[in-house]
Amino acid sequence: MDRTPNRKVSRRRRKIRYVWLHVLPDDQWFHVPQGETIWEALQPTEVELAGECGGSGRCAKCKVRVLSEIEEPSDEEKELLSDEELEQGVRLACRTRVNRDLAISAGDVEAAPEYFNILTTSHVLTDRYVPLSELEPLISKRLISLPLSIQHEGLSDLDLIRLELGPDYKDLRASLHCLRALRQTLEEHGSRGVAVLHDHCLLGWQADEHIDRKYGLVFDLGTSTLVGKLLSLVDGSEVAVGSCLNSQKRYGPDLISRLRYCQEHPRGVKSLQSMILKDLNQITSSLLATAGIEPDDVFVAVAAGNTAMQHLLLGLSPVGIAQAPFSPVLTDGLILNAADVGLQLNPAAVLYTLPMKSGYIGGDLLSFVMASGVAEQQEEMILGLDLGTNGEVFLGNGRRLLTCSAAAGPALEGARITDGMIARAGAIEAVSLEEGVLSYRVVGNVKPEGICGSGLVDLIAVLLHCGIIDRSGLIRRSRRKTARGLNARVIARSGVNSFLVASAEESGRQKPIYLTQKDVREFQLAKGAIAAGIRTLMDELGIGVSDIHHVYLAGALGNYVDNRSALRTGLIPGVNPDIIKSLGNAASTGASMVLLVKQYWQTAAELSQFIEHIELSWRSDFNQYFIDHMEFPAENQW
Repeated sequence: MDRTPNRKVSRRRRKIRYVWLHVLPDDQWFHVPQGETIWEALQPTEVELAGECGGSGRCAKCKVRVLSEIEEPSDEEKELLSDEELEQGVRLACRTRVNRDLAISAGDVEAAPEYFNILTTSHVLTDRYVPLSELEPLISKRLISLPLSIQHEGLSDLDLIRLELGPDYKDLRASLHCLRALRQTLEEHGSRGVAVLHDHCLLGWQADEHIDRKYGLVFDLGTSTLVGKLLSLVDGSEVAVGSCLNSQKRYGPDLISRLRYCQEHPRGVKSLQSMILKDLNQITSSLLATAGIEPDDVFVAVAAGNTAMQHLLLGLSPVGIAQAPFSPVLTDGLILNAADVGLQLNPAAVLYTLPMKSGYIGGDLLSFVMASGVAEQQEEMILGLDLGTNGEVFLGNGRRLLTCSAAAGPALEGARITDGMIARAGAIEAVSLEEGVLSYRVVGNVKPEGICGSGLVDLIAVLLHCGIIDRSGLIRRSRRKTARGLNARVIARSGVNSFLVASAEESGRQKPIYLTQKDVREFQLAKGAIAAGIRTLMDELGIGVSDIHHVYLAGALGNYVDNRSALRTGLIPGVNPDIIKSLGNAASTGASMVLLVKQYWQTAAELSQFIEHIELSWRSDFNQYFIDHMEFPAENQW
């Protein structure tokens, strides 16, 4: 077959959509063409797959375990794999196509890998973070040749670079690291080289072949999870993505626990800072290894997180956030030397931390606001919900924009739930009712061990639908037809009803998984706080539910929760479900926008001044709304 490129083929190739293939246990991420088989996608990589038939599907040895949501097996797989293997997510790499972001284990399929369902992808409202024509990253590179004819005049090396860059750079500064290496670099590579520029500062001088090696990092500093992305500053594309659990969780699943630890231990801030730096440097090392580049190739990073997390990254005390008047050390966005903070990049690299609004409205919410485009909207009302350990809300448009932070607690991420867990392998992440039979989907396609936030919302919505949970939140048997197959799962334990989600035989821990009455109350507290916060902002703007035109969700729960389940439980007000859209990892989206278009740095600063923060703890109406919204809504969107 003739594979000579032609214009028609080139146009078709430009339209190829790429998705992420996450390969465990080595935590490798590959950007692969959508629709390729796993076998095809991994052929150019160093990942080894067993097999003797060259991917033709005859030997049945290229087994992988699919860890994320899985499609039905092909007819060939049904013939070649056992029912038990298929049930546990085992598939043939040569017969499984990568149609969306996919996580697999390419090791021993008999072993259950430690897999965490961490949100890394972003669903921006355009095809890319910014149009290619608007790309103007924080770091630029200029290929220049120094004028040898005037070197004898005794000008310094830095003066010669200023001269060649032109009159706009007559006040050019240089980092100390750059100056220390400048003479040696000039001697090794001659007078022609690449100037690495940040505003009017020379960060580095490189050989001319480095002109297109332009990269930047963004970090999403989550309370539970950390995400890092390596972006190309040439075209704005994602080169590599990585994530991990936040090691600070050992001091508590929520911010309040960690703030208390900082209050009670003199070296608490230092300890928590060292943990997050270790995590971020491990993510960075993995990203650079995937892309095949060195730390010296990265001159810029942008970090966004809640106010406490940004403080801890910088080694600033966050204890003022823990009590009224909830005052952080600062809310300004900062531009710092990354090495001074402790990030292992080029020694001259700069770190941007996004501006914050208040103790509980941080750079992550400002990133969410930028990703949503709400500030550019003048007429329609937009509601944004970042659903996580702390429920952060914005409502309004470019005329007036309000925010609040509702102390939802960790229940929405599986903490403080009897059989709750984070979204790792074994967590029930989705629940449905099919012809009277309870059905669930488990992260990692293994036997269930507990239930995470999205599964909790689904389960409560299903039980509300069947009447097994009433409006007040009481678990009981129901007379509805839809509950006939589920009433036997309502079990009295110590005089209080619980709902049996999975029996000991069905569970991966050989212990039954229950939803207890206490768990329902924990969820009611969380959703009541968020719903009351939304209602308070609506009152402040003088609008009702029907006046909301768009609802954007962000955060881990916001991406994975079923919209109708969120509506049924009252986590989201009773809007038309068609106007609800997930923006995925919006914190990293906003940080990426800042990295790729320097004007967004100014936009973030302006937004921090424009946004009005409503402190709910000072509002008597919030307390009443909180009580009112503890009950579940009567309306059934199903």
